[in-house]
Amino acid sequence: MTDNYFLEMIRTLRKQEEVILYGNIVHINEKYTGAVVEFLQKEYQKEILEYPDHNLPAFETEAALWAAQTIYTAAQLLLYRENKETDLEQLLPDYNITRTASAVLSVDLCLRFLPDILVQLKMIDSEDSIIEILERKLIYWHYSGINYTLPLQLLDFNSMFIEHALKSIYINRIITYKKLDLANQDACKDTVAAHLGLFAEQFWKEFNREKYIDGTY
Repeated sequence: MTDNYFLEMIRTLRKQEEVILYGNIVHINEKYTGAVVEFLQKEYQKEILEYPDHNLPAFETEAALWAAQTIYTAAQLLLYRENKETDLEQLLPDYNITRTASAVLSVDLCLRFLPDILVQLKMIDSEDSIIEILERKLIYWHYSGINYTLPLQLLDFNSMFIEHALKSIYINRIITYKKLDLANQDACKDTVAAHLGLFAEQFWKEFNREKYIDGTY
C-alpha cells in the first residue's frame, strides 16, 4: 500500500465503492494531492465518454480536489472524532463557486459517495452536528445528492440548469434512481417526460401516474 493515504482512500472509493478508515484523521499532505488530481482526471476522462453531449466540459482541478478532500475527511470522521465541534467547519469548508458543468461533474467524481457516508453517520448518531455541515454541501451540489433526501425548497435548479448538457445529465440521473420528488419539480418534469418519451409507461409507471394525478398528463 502506498504511503499516500489520501490517494489510497480515493482510489478504493472510486474502484470498489468502499472507504478506508485509518483509525484517526491522517492529515492531507499537500505533496500528495497532485497524484490524487491526476487519478481523478483520468477517471473523469473515462466518465465523460458516456455523456450524450459532444461539447464535453473540461475537468476542473480545484473542484475535484475539494470534493476529494471533503469525502476523505468526512469518512475519517465517521469513527474518529477528537476535534471540537467548532473545528468541523474548518475541516469541512464549503465550496460555493459557480456551478458550471465542469465544476459540477468534477465535484461529483467523489461527492456522489457522500450520501452513503451520511446514512452511516445517521445510524451512529442522528443528532451529530457534522450531518448538517455535510448536507449543506449536497444542497449546493445537489447533482451529487439526487439519491439522497434533500429539502427540495432549498435546491436551486435555475443556476444548475443554465447549461443544457448538464440539465440532460441531471435528468438522466433522476430517471436512473427513479426519484419522483425531483422528477415532479417544475424545473424537471417536462424534460423527464421528454427523455422517457414513448417508453415512460414501461420504464417508469409511477411518473406517468403522478403526471395524470396532478392534471399535466
